[in-house]
Amino acid sequence: MSGLTTGALPRHRANSRQRADVSPIKQHRSFGCVQPRHPAALRPSVTTMRKLETGLFLNKIPYARIGSGPDPIVVLNGGQAFVRRSSPERTARDAKRIARLLPRDRAIYVLGYDQAPPAGYAIDTIVGDVERILREEIGPAALMGISFGGFAAARLAARTDLVTKLILMVNAHRFSPEGRRSIDRQIESAWAGDFDSFVNEFVIAFRRPWFNWLIGARLKRERRRLHETMNDPVTIVRSLNAVANEDFGSDPSWLSRITAPTLIVGGTKDIFFDAAALEETARMIPSAQLKLFRHETHMLPVERARDVARAVKAFLRGPRAQRNR
Repeated sequence: MSGLTTGALPRHRANSRQRADVSPIKQHRSFGCVQPRHPAALRPSVTTMRKLETGLFLNKIPYARIGSGPDPIVVLNGGQAFVRRSSPERTARDAKRIARLLPRDRAIYVLGYDQAPPAGYAIDTIVGDVERILREEIGPAALMGISFGGFAAARLAARTDLVTKLILMVNAHRFSPEGRRSIDRQIESAWAGDFDSFVNEFVIAFRRPWFNWLIGARLKRERRRLHETMNDPVTIVRSLNAVANEDFGSDPSWLSRITAPTLIVGGTKDIFFDAAALEETARMIPSAQLKLFRHETHMLPVERARDVARAVKAFLRGPRAQRNR
C-alpha cells in the first residue's frame, strides 16, 4: 500500500502449520503490500512453538494473537492490512513476522482494519474500535502503530489511560509534503481501479537497490493478478481517506495529552514521514524518545529488523507509565 505500509518481496511459501520461529525475517513479507485474499470468517490457527490464533474482534476487525503472558502488546498494522484482501493465513503470517520485533514472553495482538468500512470512515472510527477492544477484550496494553496504524495509536494514547506504552513505528503525527502527495496519487489511482499505477508508488521504496529490483520483478510478474488480490477500490479509498481527510499537522497540541512513555522509530530518508515530522512529534509528546536511523527509508522495520527489534525490546523493558488520570 501506500507510504502507510512497508514493502513486498518474493513470496514465502511456507505452509500454515510452519513453526512461528522458522520463517526468516529476510523473506520480508511482514509489512508487505502484495498479499493474498480474505474469506468471510477467520479460523483458529495454532503453531507448534507459540500458540497463534486468528479471529475477529467486534465481528469486523481481523486479529492474530501470539503467545501469552502479562502486559499484552497490541499492534495496529500498516496499510497493507486494508489494501490487500485479508485472510486468516495472511493475518497469521503478518503477526509472526511483526512478533520478531517484540518480546517473546508477552501476548501479542496484531489488529487489522474493517474490511467493509462505512461511508465517513475516519481515524476516530478506528480509534473508537480499538479503544472498545482494549476495554472489552484485552485490557490495558502497550500499543505499537506501524505507519498508517500509528495515526490511530497516537490518537488513542492521547485520550485513554488504557495505553501503558506507545511505539510509533515509521510514523509521525503528520505526513511529509512528499508523503501527502503520494497518498493523493494513491487515492486517485485506487478510485480509478488503476492498480498498476497504485503499486508503482512502491517500486523504489527500499533503500537497498536490489530490494527494489525484486519488488519491480515481482510486481511485473503478478500484474495480471492484481485485481484478484487487491481489495475493492471503495475499501481502499475510504481507508486512505481516513487519514487524507484530516489535516494532522495543523494543530499538533493534542500530542501533549499523551502521558504514556513513547518511542518513535523512523528513518531520515523516509519520504512519507521525514525527519522534520518525526522530530516535531517527539518534541510535542512529553515523555517521548526518538530513535532515528540515518539514511533509512520507510522500509526500516524490514531492512534493519534486528536493530529495530533491539530498540523496541529495550524500550518495553523500561518502566511503565504512572496511571494517575
